[in-house]
Amino acid sequence: MIGKPALRGEEDLTMEIWCGNISERRAYNKEESLERLLSHERASSEPQIDIRAAAIELGFASDEIDYNHRLRDVAIALVKRQLEGMCTPHSDLLQMVESLDDLNVAINLLEERLYEWSLFYGMRCRGEELARSLPGREGMGLVARPLLELIRAREDLEELLETRAKELAPNLSAILGPVLAARLISRAGGLDRLARLPASTIQVIGAERALFRHLRGRAPSPKHGIIFRHPLIQSSPKRLRGRIARTLAAKLAIAARIDFHSGTLDPRIAEALNARVSQIRDRAVQGRREDK
Repeated sequence: MIGKPALRGEEDLTMEIWCGNISERRAYNKEESLERLLSHERASSEPQIDIRAAAIELGFASDEIDYNHRLRDVAIALVKRQLEGMCTPHSDLLQMVESLDDLNVAINLLEERLYEWSLFYGMRCRGEELARSLPGREGMGLVARPLLELIRAREDLEELLETRAKELAPNLSAILGPVLAARLISRAGGLDRLARLPASTIQVIGAERALFRHLRGRAPSPKHGIIFRHPLIQSSPKRLRGRIARTLAAKLAIAARIDFHSGTLDPRIAEALNARVSQIRDRAVQGRREDK
């Protein structure tokens, strides 16, 4: 049985609860209740009243079962509305990256399985070439056909990913390439988060394990994370990779902020990066000549 003191006093008569307006004794419908919950407004800073008892006492619900039913409907609608708000072009990009990684894992597993299977028959090819030679074969063909479909799906997804990355992050895509830019955004948790990170953090994104080992005193500080895949770093001598990685990360920090706030391509960022890397390499060559 519900006790009477759901409302504390006259000041409570101006309050609103999720299911109605206390002063007007007017019950909200589901959409109005949902909008109120999404607004995160509080009518009073006083301790919360017993909303369940107040709703029943004021006639917003006939009993506890009725109250629970209405609360459940509004709660489900609230979660759906919040999920809809999370569906943005950036979230699509992150899901594409994760899906591409999943496809790569599935394709690699099936390719290895077909290769091991084909060895019993003396076949010497592997990968997509092997799969293309097997669709009509009993047994192995049942694996080869979906493998080829997954390979085509990966190609289509990579193409779409490149298009979306160029649209959402033109400067990052111009520096890293669309796929690597999308991976960096994904590892950072979104373009908004990436735009807030300092260059020093961007430099080691993807090298978290090595960084933790360094913090525990078990390894040297990592020089780069996933940006190691960039051609400017991979094509440089090991002694220069740290400096080039710092330069690249600094430009990526600028590019991420421009992409997030304006979304317009500024070719000067990539030009400045290439000029700075050339300067680093030239100084290194000059220093080696002087040492000789």
